[in-house]
Amino acid sequence: MNPKGRTMNSNTQRIYDQVFQHPMTHNLEWKDVRSFFESLGEVQDEKNSNVKVSLGGQTIVFDSPTHTDIITPEQLNKIRHLIRSVTVGTGAEEGLHMLLVIDHKEAKVYQAEMKGAVPETIKPHNALGHESHVHSKHDYSDHIEKPNHKEYFEAVTGSIKDAEKILIFGDGDGSSNTMDLFVTWLTEHHKPLSERILAAVKVDQSHMTEGQLLARAREIYAQ
Repeated sequence: MNPKGRTMNSNTQRIYDQVFQHPMTHNLEWKDVRSFFESLGEVQDEKNSNVKVSLGGQTIVFDSPTHTDIITPEQLNKIRHLIRSVTVGTGAEEGLHMLLVIDHKEAKVYQAEMKGAVPETIKPHNALGHESHVHSKHDYSDHIEKPNHKEYFEAVTGSIKDAEKILIFGDGDGSSNTMDLFVTWLTEHHKPLSERILAAVKVDQSHMTEGQLLARAREIYAQ
């Protein structure tokens, strides 16, 4: 996302990462979110103490937040919706193309057309809120219960649901199984979205920069 031609500095990037953190953060302050919006758009205080935020041609009003307020889940959903609506609006005419890079440790979602795109990062967590990993069924003995990856995959699905086309990259040698598991799971639980998958490609992402991943994605979309 780069509304009005502006780029993110390290502080803006930090706030962006907090907004899209999974699981949802519980210590994001309004003053930080306001700083984020001021750096990329416009913020206007209204007479009733509400705050109107304009970003990339989209506008949303927040109810009377104070400087020390902690962002509520409802407010965070509004913030995410605003940012995503701006992001979707910057896509190509034929629809938004996304790149999903996924393994058992994390998933990153990029806009494939955007050079220097800022990814949304999703990490798997267990029921206790601790970071965990998603493994292939081959990593477990028959008597050991496999981990539930539904929450992880649902979070990833929420991040790609607005895409017109989806390209998926995953590592080889084991962690690519997460990519395969996700494609299978998406086909079973969100079939219309799975039909937007252009390809699922094995790549050696540990030896590729984000720029190289995006360049490879653009090459595949251009074919």
